[in-house]
Amino acid sequence: MTILNNDFLAVTLANQDGLTPFQFVFPSGTGFVENTGVLRLEPTQETSISLILSVGIHGNETGPIELVNQLVTSILEGRISLSVRLLVLIGNPVAANQAIRFCDVNLNRLFSGAWQNYDGFEAQRAQRLEKAVGDFYSMANNETTQTRLHYDLHTAIRGSMHEKFVVYPFVEDAIYNQQQLAFLAASGIEAVLLSHQSTTTFSYYSYAVHGAHAFTVELGKVHRFGENDLSAFADLEKSLVLLLEEGTLAQASLSDIHIFTVLDSLVKDDESYELSIESDVKNFTQFEQGYRLAYSEKSEYIVQKTGDAIVFPNTNLPVGQRAGLMVRPIPLEGLQLD
Repeated sequence: MTILNNDFLAVTLANQDGLTPFQFVFPSGTGFVENTGVLRLEPTQETSISLILSVGIHGNETGPIELVNQLVTSILEGRISLSVRLLVLIGNPVAANQAIRFCDVNLNRLFSGAWQNYDGFEAQRAQRLEKAVGDFYSMANNETTQTRLHYDLHTAIRGSMHEKFVVYPFVEDAIYNQQQLAFLAASGIEAVLLSHQSTTTFSYYSYAVHGAHAFTVELGKVHRFGENDLSAFADLEKSLVLLLEEGTLAQASLSDIHIFTVLDSLVKDDESYELSIESDVKNFTQFEQGYRLAYSEKSEYIVQKTGDAIVFPNTNLPVGQRAGLMVRPIPLEGLQLD
């Protein structure tokens, strides 16, 4: 069997409930469709790099899905000669077919085993994706010396003061990888958000469980299939092509990148919980010290310092879930880099 028209996305969406695994040959290696939305590409040449590109963890975030699907098509047609091991994951095809964020529960809150606490499609999918990641990294011929990479590509519900930004998973010793930050800068990333605690996101799972350099990458706003301007991802595409073809991480100065540290999670603690912002306020919008940003019948949140900003504000979720993150800009000089 082969992937019809070398269109992995079309095959995935047409077989959202499952398909029979198969393998095939492409110009620079061998491919394995292991499950719906799970494609492993093994290059003919030896490599020490194992790269995961995941997209569509939220079904309506279509821009990165289209970008990565184009890269896969280029590899399968021989226009990109693959020199790294590659695992492509289209996370939530059922939600993608319905043009919704998720069906039962937010898939990007179900990793590191959190799926065991839920039922439904997303819980089953998180388990399958964890297995795909673990199997992929463990299959490497040089498992002990391989470089493990995972870029989990998203688009945001709302606009952002920094359109393209990444979430850097919580690092206990607070020493951050300079080569990865420079790669992100070369890829058009404008801001880096340093997580303050462990989470159940996909990128944190790959970092914490498998030791990968892993990031949640936000690339702009949500659009429907066919309505994305993929030229907006040109810098990232250029960096990914270099990585896929040569196993080289593009590098750029960190001087223009903005660094933020997370201060607090805003948690919806009651049905009365509200945020004192307009519904279209952008990520990284800053506030004055003393401003009452969130309140409910049980609590309130007062901005601690002028310049503190909000990211991912959202109250349309169940009690107990995160309604936003409070972040603060910090100078690059304050980071420990390796």
